[in-house]
Amino acid sequence: GTGTISVDGSVGPIGGIAQKMVGAKESGSAFFLAPADNCSDVVGHEPEGIQVYAVATLHEAVQAVQAIA
Repeated sequence: GTGTISVDGSVGPIGGIAQKMVGAKESGSAFFLAPADNCSDVVGHEPEGIQVYAVATLHEAVQAVQAIA
């Protein structure tokens, strides 16, 4: 997903996350990194066949990508 990462590595929430997850799925993605602050917008709206990882920091995002790999 898109969003912001502050200087201290904090990941900010994004708008339109449900639509962005659908777009990612339709583009062939099997995984989606979502800001932890968007969890309430994600739960129950995940497209079938896509795994969503909640991340609160850049470090967590890197860890998620490494786990996926």
